[in-house]
Amino acid sequence: MADFERIASLKDLPDNGRLSVFIDDDPALLVRIGDAIYAVEDVCTHDGQPLTDGPIVDDQIVCPRHGARFDLRTGQPTCMPATQPIATYLVEIRDGEIYARPRTANESASESLEGGTAMATAEQSVVDKNAPEETERYGEKIDDAKLIEALQQVIDPELMINIVDLGLVYEVNQAANKVNVLMTLTSPACPAGPQIVQQAKMALEKLKDVDEAEIRLTLSPPWTPARMTDAARDQLGIF
Repeated sequence: MADFERIASLKDLPDNGRLSVFIDDDPALLVRIGDAIYAVEDVCTHDGQPLTDGPIVDDQIVCPRHGARFDLRTGQPTCMPATQPIATYLVEIRDGEIYARPRTANESASESLEGGTAMATAEQSVVDKNAPEETERYGEKIDDAKLIEALQQVIDPELMINIVDLGLVYEVNQAANKVNVLMTLTSPACPAGPQIVQQAKMALEKLKDVDEAEIRLTLSPPWTPARMTDAARDQLGIF
């Protein structure tokens, strides 16, 4: 297990501020919201670029390029086009200095969630008691993963790449046993549009506990090849 390393001073991280650092030689981002300090991987898992300048909304950092969101507490993606989490780190405050280390494989997101205050935790970290329980949070995320896996079975018949890797899926939301998907097409006149929409609906409604799937199309923002994952670009020979 990696040791805690000093990465910054509290005086360098004002309230509602952020600071780029390295943790275990990896680029990371410190974010301070009130008394809580979060440390997350500074790389969007959708396009491999920094999250540094992304806005913070409801304890989530938003990728400034394609709008993917990640929960600062757990690293889990909360909306498309990202499907993979970013790493989060344990944080401790010691005598006004910020220390951090990577989480081990056996440390769950809720167990490793550490927040600190400049006064109350000079020698120890404080667990965020407002964080959801692991079973509740991860139950939701496991369901989301299944929805994404189902959508990955839907292939664009022209490009022969699934609609998730193409970046066509913008949002996936659940309400009881109904799933709502907001997605786009590669072009407004895409002849395969109706086929893709129907296949997405069928793929989701095959899942246990999904009674209905509603697929809504939007052309704003319009799709561009920049929304594709690296795997999709490789498949199409785009470098």
